[in-house]
Amino acid sequence: MEKKKEFNRYKIFYIIMVAMFLIIGAKLYYLQVFKGEYYKAQAETINSAKLVTVAAPRGLITDKNGIKLATEVPGYNLTYTSTTDTGKDKKQLFATLQKVFKILDDNKEVQTDSFELKINPYRFEFTSSDSKVKQAMLLIFLKNRNFQDNILKVKFKNKKEGELSSFEKTMLNNELLKLTPEQIYNKLLVDYKVKDGIASLNIKATPDVIRRYLIVKDSIKMNFYSANKSINVATNIKKDTSLIFEQSLSELQGFKVENQPMREYSYGQLASSVLGYISKINSADKEKYEAKGYDTSVDYVGTAGIEAVMESSLKGTNGEKDTNDDSVAIIKNTAHTKKAVPGKNVQLTLDANLQYATETTLNSEMKRIQSEGMVNGLDVSNATRAAAIALDINTGGVLSLVSLPGYNPNDFSTTQGLNEAQSQKYFNPDYEKMAKADGISDLTDYMFPIDKSIKGNTTIRKDKFDYYPKYLYNYATMSLIPSGSTFKPMTAIAGLESGVIDASSTYNDQGGYDMGGGHWNPFESDGALGVVDVVSAISRSSNPFFMNVGQRLREKFGDDSLAKYAWMFGLGADPKAVNPSTGIEISENFGQVYNTVSQKNLSASQYLLSIEQDLTNGVSGSNVNFPPIDLYDRDEDTSIVSDGKKLSEIKTQIKNYIRDSVKNGTFSKSNYEGLFKQLIAADPAYKNQKFTAANINAIVTDVYYQAVQTGHGSLGLPYNMFIASIGQGMDSFTPLQMANYIATLANGGTRYKVHLVDNIKDSNGKLISKTKPVVIDKAAMSATTRSLVMQGMNGVTTGAGGGADGTAYAALGDFPIPTGGKTGTAQFTKAEVQSKIGRGDYAWYVGYAPADNPKIAISIVIFDGGYGADAAKVARGMYESYFKNDPRMKQYQNHYDIKLKRIN
Repeated sequence: MEKKKEFNRYKIFYIIMVAMFLIIGAKLYYLQVFKGEYYKAQAETINSAKLVTVAAPRGLITDKNGIKLATEVPGYNLTYTSTTDTGKDKKQLFATLQKVFKILDDNKEVQTDSFELKINPYRFEFTSSDSKVKQAMLLIFLKNRNFQDNILKVKFKNKKEGELSSFEKTMLNNELLKLTPEQIYNKLLVDYKVKDGIASLNIKATPDVIRRYLIVKDSIKMNFYSANKSINVATNIKKDTSLIFEQSLSELQGFKVENQPMREYSYGQLASSVLGYISKINSADKEKYEAKGYDTSVDYVGTAGIEAVMESSLKGTNGEKDTNDDSVAIIKNTAHTKKAVPGKNVQLTLDANLQYATETTLNSEMKRIQSEGMVNGLDVSNATRAAAIALDINTGGVLSLVSLPGYNPNDFSTTQGLNEAQSQKYFNPDYEKMAKADGISDLTDYMFPIDKSIKGNTTIRKDKFDYYPKYLYNYATMSLIPSGSTFKPMTAIAGLESGVIDASSTYNDQGGYDMGGGHWNPFESDGALGVVDVVSAISRSSNPFFMNVGQRLREKFGDDSLAKYAWMFGLGADPKAVNPSTGIEISENFGQVYNTVSQKNLSASQYLLSIEQDLTNGVSGSNVNFPPIDLYDRDEDTSIVSDGKKLSEIKTQIKNYIRDSVKNGTFSKSNYEGLFKQLIAADPAYKNQKFTAANINAIVTDVYYQAVQTGHGSLGLPYNMFIASIGQGMDSFTPLQMANYIATLANGGTRYKVHLVDNIKDSNGKLISKTKPVVIDKAAMSATTRSLVMQGMNGVTTGAGGGADGTAYAALGDFPIPTGGKTGTAQFTKAEVQSKIGRGDYAWYVGYAPADNPKIAISIVIFDGGYGADAAKVARGMYESYFKNDPRMKQYQNHYDIKLKRIN
């Protein structure tokens, strides 16, 4: 019985095993035979699937009322993803591109062109106006394309660049910089086999046609190390064009139409000085942004303004999807799909209507002034630049901020690239060509000299006198400008608060002032105003009155006494302060009021620059010739060593000596002679030149004359304080600083941190952060002082003493809402130089309104605008916009609506 039982168990187990194998075999047969082709296709689909980045929509930028200033709109990009690298595929690419280009041309679309190497003529166009930055970008361009390989092989025995010494790296860079754009272009054509590829197409290979193919080949090359990343062939194409491509994709291997949100600036140039712009990440910044998680093949980045400083908030989180996301396999497997997260929305303190009114009125006034040509002996034909700001005096919020000329940020928001005219306008001005067109070619070398700070440069010129406008420069936050008479209320505050004057103090204005040593300085255009007190001196802008206040301050409290009061109002800061600013989020310079420490530093820098230019030109200030000496810093200076001393160290020591000579009046002829001899011996550039004792003496004598006699000798003169008291001399501030000073005065002495960002919300409208007013300082100003100063400023617009002689009366005297302010006129440089080069005085106006209960403070400056009374006309347009709902403005309502019909 037992044996039979065991046999039955074994038999049952055997049967089960056979059955299992039969089932598995049948299943395998079914999968491999009946469904084999199906699963093979699925497997191939999965294996060929490639992840692509889905760009996240950028956050919106709106004004205080929600008007969209920067938004996202649907965009369609034609992209190419390289599949394999066989010779057949490379050849096929040219035939495919021929079809692509035909569709683009037939539909009037533009190929993406961010390739910096241009033709007709051969040249590079980099997105920077800084010559040294351009040179660095050129070197990156060349090294990314392996132009260094042959040089390393021939001149450095096959060393890798990382193995070179600093001196050898400089030599390598110098060799690369010898290559002309044409040589570089022709080598790329050979490397990419572009002409061979085009030869098979049977088309007319014009230079422009050849470059179209080169652009794509170069993009593929630069994208080589980003596996499966697509390149843009055409961006922001029309929807109809995208549909044509969609229907043709079966014939266009590797090509795909992708949806990508595009940045759009709804009102073009409006608020460009605040918004800034976005652009593709350039090669110089690629590693930096890759480290932050950016996809440098598709991502854009804020390059200026709010777009740049709020980049981390505005930039969303990219998603991912599969290029074969329409396949059955991928629909079932969504593990590789990641949804893009939109960026946060930034709401500004700007009022778009006020911004538009400010830009429109300022632009109109500039054009009117230009048409005048000459006004009372001042050349105003070059009134091509201006700035204006309006601040909420009780929060520090910026209501409008304008810099003209502006630019259209939409020019930068696609990868089609700037056209030649735009590139030249923004980054590569041809000053020689421009001077010829404007009929000043005889002054080319004087006004636009070759920039000798760039070693070996023989073509790049600089705008020595800042004659032409710079479109991307923010004149509102970056320009340091003498404030002229708009500074006089500040001098009045210092005088009243220090006690050197009071409400009853008077001065007999005889039309000039004794600057010391019996030197009488006349104010011919002003004339004698007679006896004035502090109120009428502000209203009628008496230079002698305020120079006398400056003299009293100096005699009783020293040269820094005026500065100590100005600093409280944000006009400069104690030199010991670290990174002083108004607090605004976007880039700014921060100007300084006259004080002894800053004056020494400024004079040291100015006279060093002058000496460097003299030595480079080989001509002293007294017209004595000598062989040129180069004191400019060069990259290779650290690699050149003589007697154990680097060339860079010798240059630095000479320049430090010069600065000390200006600041302290110290001078050792033997030390200077020794240092210049060391410089000549160390620098290979002087190897075949002979410097005589007379040459060395002429060089050292020029240093002594400029640094000690002129530079240091001017530091202790009393006129520094006198001219500072009327907003001249070293007093230089940005228009933004001036608006903040007036806001501080108008609100009673509270200086707020200036800000543009009101709040940040996520894409669903949830509040992330809200900006609260921040007090930076409380100025020492009594109610009596404020009242007296504002009486004087109110008289500027209403007429001093009830008359019609206030300097802004013509512009604002009949305005229905009372205002206060101050006009100003400040020289750009010496009158004879201004006349020679066609530059005029700065026209200033600062003010507040309403006069009895201020809410808004403004600052306006027109470069080469002549007189502040003209700048005051812009204030009227700004006030019309700001007070549009005030009952007193009813008579202006229709005029206002017509002006601002563009903003909704």
